[in-house]
Order: sequence, then C-alpha cells, then structure tokens
Amino acid sequence: MQCPECGESAADVRLMYCENCGAKMPARPAPPPRASSARSNRPSRPMTEPAYAAEILDEEEEDRRQASGAPPPRGSKAQPQPEEFEDEDPYTGPRWLKDVPGHSQSVLGVGVVAFSLVLSILPFFPSVGVLGTLLTLVGSVSLVARELRRDGNAPGWVDSVPLVLMRPEIPAAFTLLLVALSVRLLSGFNLLFPIWAAGTALIAVEQYKLVIAEPDGVARDFDLRSLLGFPRVLALAGVAVCVVALFLPWGKVMADGSPLPDNAPVPGSVRGVPPELRVIPTTRPSDDSLYSAGGGVASRSGWDLPVSELPLLVLLSVLVLAALRPDVERPAFLKWAPVGAVSVSLLWALAGVKLAVGPIAFLLGLVAVGFYAVRQALGRDEPAEFLPPEDDPYDPDQDLETEPESGYRG
Repeated sequence: MQCPECGESAADVRLMYCENCGAKMPARPAPPPRASSARSNRPSRPMTEPAYAAEILDEEEEDRRQASGAPPPRGSKAQPQPEEFEDEDPYTGPRWLKDVPGHSQSVLGVGVVAFSLVLSILPFFPSVGVLGTLLTLVGSVSLVARELRRDGNAPGWVDSVPLVLMRPEIPAAFTLLLVALSVRLLSGFNLLFPIWAAGTALIAVEQYKLVIAEPDGVARDFDLRSLLGFPRVLALAGVAVCVVALFLPWGKVMADGSPLPDNAPVPGSVRGVPPELRVIPTTRPSDDSLYSAGGGVASRSGWDLPVSELPLLVLLSVLVLAALRPDVERPAFLKWAPVGAVSVSLLWALAGVKLAVGPIAFLLGLVAVGFYAVRQALGRDEPAEFLPPEDDPYDPDQDLETEPESGYRG
C-alpha cells in the first residue's frame, strides 16, 4: 500500500498514517468472502456466549435440520456422519454382575461352588462326597442353562439340556441340596466352608426371589408349619437327632485312616513258661511314630464313613414330603418313599455300626422317623377331608322299609 502524498510504500498494511510524511493512508480493502465456509451462513451468536456454547448450539441446529429433512445451507459442505456405536445389550444392573454370563447372581454363585469342588480334590480340604459332587454338578448345569435362557442370550449347548431340568422345582431342590451339603462341611475346621457358603448364599438369595417366594413359586405347595403337628413333629425331631449323631464319635481308627488291628495274643505270653519270659502288656505312647502306626488312634465321626451324605439327603427328603400340602397332586407310590428313606439309612448305619454313642443316637432318631413313615404308608396321616368316604354298612331291614308297596295283593 502506497502513501498518496509521498508515494512511500508502507511495510504494514494495518498502518493508518504514513511513517514518512504522516499523511493519512487509504482504507484497507475488505477480504473476499469465503464460499466454502459453513459458519458464515449460520445465525450470529451474541458475544456474551463462550465459543464452546456456540459450537454446541450449532451442532444442535444441524441435528434438528437433518431430522426434519431440510436441505443444508448453501455453500456448506456435507460433513461425514459420525460413527455410531450402539450398545447391543445395554446393561443397567449392578456393576459387579456386568461381566458375568447372563448378568446372573446365580451363575456367579455356581462358579464359586465349582471352585469349591475343585479345592475339595486336594487332600487337606474336606469333600462333599461322591454322591454330593455328582448331584451338585447336575444341578449347576441345569441352573446355569436356566439362567442363560432366561436372559435371552443362551449359547447352543443350552438347547441340549433336557426340559425337565428347566422346571422351577429343580433350582429350588438344588438350593436345598447346597444348604444340606453345607452342614456336611461343618464336620471340622476348614477353609472350604466359607467359600461354599458364599456360593450357596448367592444362589439362595436370587432363587428364593425367582422360584420360591413369588406368587407362582414352589413355596405355595408346602406348609412348613405342618411339621410342628403330630406325627410330623416326630419326623422333624428324628431327622435332627440323626444329623447331630453324624457329628458324634462312631468308633476309633488309626491316625492314618486304617482300621484298628484285632487284639491277637502276644507271642511268649503262654502258660508253662517262666514268669520272667512272659510279655508284660504295656500302653505304647500314641504320639511317637516309632511305636505307633501312623501316629496313634483317632476317633472318627459319622461323616468319615463312606457315602455319609446319603442318609442326610434321604432323611431331608422325608421332611420335604411331610411339608407338602395335602391338596397337591402326587403319585400313589410316593407314600412309600419315607419307608424307603428309613430303610436306606438303616442299612447304611448297620454297615458301619459299632458300640459308640454316634450309632446309638442315630438309630434312636431313625425310630422316630420310622414311626411317621409307617403311618404315612398306611394312610393314617392323611387329613379327614382328603380321605375317601367310607361305605355305609348294608342294612337289609332298611331296604325292606323303604321298598315301595306293590299294587298287586294276593
């Protein structure tokens, strides 16, 4: 830009006066408009608004224009649509269940129980027994399949699970099984019981809300208060005595688990020999491994016997059947189930019975349960309103009195 007076070129186009002569410089020409600017066509915002607020408002106007189908303003370039990341499964539940399959608390509890079963393989952890392990595995598979199907994201293997395992009675029975096996793990101090109890609590809390306590749940078919009436209270007391008896001593074994050796005669202690050659019976120290096999003699409880979870489960089933409401339909052979449970428990006890306080208490408890089982088998425990009506005895005189008179008289 040149000065109109002296013709000196100004180094800075922003100068309003010439640096050489001081004359006024001509006005600076306005810059040409930018045709590709999309912001020039937008309505101006007041200067009191911050820059980020103007950008947010402009974006809202563009979204509103696109939703209404209005064409973009002239001179604006089509902006690429931002990538939309849609959450296929929006989760709004507890954060600690977000990564659990099916977002189910019961599935997490099954995982904890399965971890307990793995730990029970180690020799320094107790076990729930072979029967308890098999029943736990079957119940775990059925419960996980049911929860995944309820969530709607079931994998392919869920379709191969039988539908009979999807009934609401199966989770309720599985919850009761875990509670019963928790009693089994109380036989001694161990670190497996807290883990098992944690998994059982996770499953029991959720399944109680889903299949037990709901209006159409399993609880509608049972009346626990009926266990306090005669003769069901005898079955309740007998089962309690049997469970307590399993914690009592059932005999003695060697510390390594082997049975005690029989009392055989000691060589040398026979008649006809000098007294100085006879063996004097002495008590060997039980805490010295040099004089005892495996560290001495130890007492065993009923839980240390093989398949000790069998009487626990069959006797518990007796209480379940006793709490069943009379108006619930059931097979005819089910009235013999308590007798079968008592018979199985009796055979198990006789297989390992010895003169100890544990077997004696267990047999006394079985007597009380057997009394109820016999009454149930004979049908004497049924309520009066559910018994079939008795036929009236035949009275021939009554038939003659009520017989209508014939019109013929001889």
